[in-house]
Amino acid sequence: MAQAESITTAIRQLMSRGRPTKSTSPVRQAHTEFIAALAGNVPHPIYTEANPDDLDGRADHLEGVFGALHAYLAVLIGDTAEKIPGGVLDRRRLDNLFQDLSGDGVGVMRTAAEEMREDENWRTP
Repeated sequence: MAQAESITTAIRQLMSRGRPTKSTSPVRQAHTEFIAALAGNVPHPIYTEANPDDLDGRADHLEGVFGALHAYLAVLIGDTAEKIPGGVLDRRRLDNLFQDLSGDGVGVMRTAAEEMREDENWRTP
């Protein structure tokens, strides 16, 4: 937990220095935007037992994280693919794998929230 707090503090300090210098590297720019997107998408804490709304909130958070990561990876992989002769990097396959992972990750949270709502033994506090 302390390590996460120190990382968050370091990111905030870097972001408070003002706008970073313009970079001609699309990967560097995408990285900066990814970090900014993560910093702006803080998950809400769950203080006691999770309820369906908590799980939906976490699913929303995951969607934001995966969306920002997808944008970053698209630039990173595209830039890498341009530098590899013969086009041996299968960008579509990587994109499909990522879409599956992100969809499954968010889906697990949404399904758990829905199942919790349908469970007659679960009650709203």
